[in-house]
Amino acid sequence: MRLQITPESIIRPSDRYVTEARDGLTLVVAPATGGWVLTGNLGEIALLDWLSASGVVTVKQASACYERDSRQQDAVDVIKKLLQRGLISLDDTVVGTSSSRMDGVTIIAPRTDHNTYPVLAIFHMHNWCNLACTYCYTIEDGVSKKRLPLEYMERVVDEMRDLPTRSSTFEFHGGEPTMAMSDIQKITEYASRQYAQVDKKIAFSIQTNGYNLRENICDFLAEHNFVVRVSLDGTSDTHDDFRLDQRGKGSHSGVVKGIRRLQMRGVPVHAVCVVHEGNRQRMVEMYDAMNKLNVASIRFLPVFKTGKAGNESWLTGDKYFDSYFEVVRHIAALGRQGKTVTPLPNLLAGEIGSLRSFRREYMCMRNPCGAGINMVTIDVNGDIYPCEEMVGKPEFLVGNIAKVGIREIAETSPIVEALRQRHVDEIEECSTCTWKQMCHGGCVHKSYTHFKRMDRESEHCFYYKKIYKELIWLEAEQPGSWAAIEGQSALKPSP
Repeated sequence: MRLQITPESIIRPSDRYVTEARDGLTLVVAPATGGWVLTGNLGEIALLDWLSASGVVTVKQASACYERDSRQQDAVDVIKKLLQRGLISLDDTVVGTSSSRMDGVTIIAPRTDHNTYPVLAIFHMHNWCNLACTYCYTIEDGVSKKRLPLEYMERVVDEMRDLPTRSSTFEFHGGEPTMAMSDIQKITEYASRQYAQVDKKIAFSIQTNGYNLRENICDFLAEHNFVVRVSLDGTSDTHDDFRLDQRGKGSHSGVVKGIRRLQMRGVPVHAVCVVHEGNRQRMVEMYDAMNKLNVASIRFLPVFKTGKAGNESWLTGDKYFDSYFEVVRHIAALGRQGKTVTPLPNLLAGEIGSLRSFRREYMCMRNPCGAGINMVTIDVNGDIYPCEEMVGKPEFLVGNIAKVGIREIAETSPIVEALRQRHVDEIEECSTCTWKQMCHGGCVHKSYTHFKRMDRESEHCFYYKKIYKELIWLEAEQPGSWAAIEGQSALKPSP
């Protein structure tokens, strides 16, 4: 932030501040901007209190106020810090996120890639599977024999290639996508040729249960540099209790064999672990098991409130927070001991990323989110949805690839436009929330599934109200915890 500060520059406080004190430190949050500061400088706190009461003051007046209460830092340095952290405005200019709104104030926000056209296309190859997981949501309406036609995928590739974007990623989902490996190979090779002709970057990824990762499949994924995400629910016990094969037998050993085959070829494996009522109290144990497998990252995802076991297995926000934060503390402790830890990318890109910067990189936690903007999903019959979680919901159907192009959808779809316009300040529960510029109301699809409305808060609202605050205090209590969660083992070993 490069603003010229003079003694007569005008300072205004944020719309409001939310504070919490612990152990001689005070956390101050400005909900309108997403700015926050944790300080033990009483003069800083007194200055913010005085600004809240006074409204509009000059830098000279603010400096005099600060110097009456503290000599810990130079007054102008403190004012600069508060400006950079989005807690005060200078001459009607304030730092915030790209979705911050304040009347009469110019927001300086980092550029966030809110695309006009998608850069990610997800193919739902089919919805059959070689496993019968108890909480599966893709077969809620029954297994279909339909298979996404190769010609539809080729059309999607051509459409994505011709969009005014710098790169594209094609991701394969199911059911279990490796059961359609022949088609995946064909479309991967087709897309690679098409993008090479226009000198445009291309990438591939796949979400698999890992049970069908034979040698030839692993060879192909390695050859084409696939990002591979494997569904793995921790230990053999926690995995096999819910991820069963078609004979009702556990699948853990087969999945681990597939992971090892990929790792032998130098393919990083990213574990995706579903958390539900049946395993949430064993999350630390599950993390340790996956950490020992040397996976590249671990994503904990709460079970959908839908599907075969969603209603019984679904976690409330408070239960999910309690279990998840236990894992976060555990990772920090491992880092303190100097041990290797596997990072949690969702937490790093989402929650911790939002605390470190005003930039909102994680498309699932910003306004607008990535649905229909960064990504589209193509179902087995060619139907197009803004997000893969929305597949099968007619309310979110934006067209069919046999009849309409992706560019036309991006430019004219009223559903995509409604998703673009969803804003945290227009959601009643969110509009006054301390952390609204962090979670931005959460996932619109999950809100819709839970409340049957798009303009509602996250179904895990309690989780978000706790996680940001507790991450800040964790870093204060155990400096380097965030770096440890990244897998940097930044904490000093305990004596």
